[in-house]
Amino acid sequence: MTYWRVALTAVLLVGPAAAAQPPADWATNEVVVVTAQPPGPAFWHIKKGDSEIWILGTIAEMPKGQSWNSRHLSEVIEGAHAVLIPPVASTAILSAGWFLLTHHDLLSMPDGKKLEETLPLDMRARFVAARTSLGIPAEKFEDDSPILVGFELQNKFGEAAKLDSHEPIGMVKKIAGEKHVSLHPVADYSALDIVKEALRLPLAAQEICLDESLERLAHRRNHAAALAEAWAVGDLKAIEANYAEHSFSKCAKQIPSFGRVADQAVKDYLKAVEDALSKPGKTVMLADIGSLLRGTGVVEQLHAKGFVIEGPAE
Repeated sequence: MTYWRVALTAVLLVGPAAAAQPPADWATNEVVVVTAQPPGPAFWHIKKGDSEIWILGTIAEMPKGQSWNSRHLSEVIEGAHAVLIPPVASTAILSAGWFLLTHHDLLSMPDGKKLEETLPLDMRARFVAARTSLGIPAEKFEDDSPILVGFELQNKFGEAAKLDSHEPIGMVKKIAGEKHVSLHPVADYSALDIVKEALRLPLAAQEICLDESLERLAHRRNHAAALAEAWAVGDLKAIEANYAEHSFSKCAKQIPSFGRVADQAVKDYLKAVEDALSKPGKTVMLADIGSLLRGTGVVEQLHAKGFVIEGPAE
């Protein structure tokens, strides 16, 4: 098991607060002034004096080759003084490397046990079906801990389904570069504490994470393509029907440091909006569509603060 595999696990863990099914508390569209928008992904717009911010709701992945109209995005980025992308997870390589060298036992099953032998019967059957559908032999994961296997299954499915986790943010970065607009993350969180806590979970807690990963796998199989199509045309109802946040709520509850970072993400989005509106000019911000539109999310909290928000029709 390499440092990079664990770092990838941390990146997957660090994201907006999560659910295995689409969130039930989507905010109503009553918090925004509905405005006509050109074809393409949905934007939310806030203006205050000579300051303005355009917010693009993003999704975690798209099928490779998915087409979408980026013309409005290019127009919005033109003349902006910055593009803010969602929070990123980082960790000190030396610290992480030392942790893995001194805690190598946390990456594997304990006492020579084999993964599938320890799983409850129902979970074992679903796990075997999932890995078999992805062409993964039993020996591939037999010595790995359940939480790592859960995230590795997500990676393997993404590869098999040709899902691109670099889009749509990749296109945003490309356009920003062409327009000579600087790009900055909303925040940068250390992932090391989350990695440590995740790998130290007892097997029973790690099995919760694996179980939720299997649920998430089924949802991605049935909804990932439809979600991307809905996002590409700004169809909010179809986005809501097909969306599931890309992290794991039941798993995250086992990891206190994850919960703290997830709560901080919405606060940092709000601060970024307020900072952008405190200075002249235009800012563009990307925010995970769930963090943006949940009942406790960015749009509703901005509305509660008195901001007038223009957005798309449902």
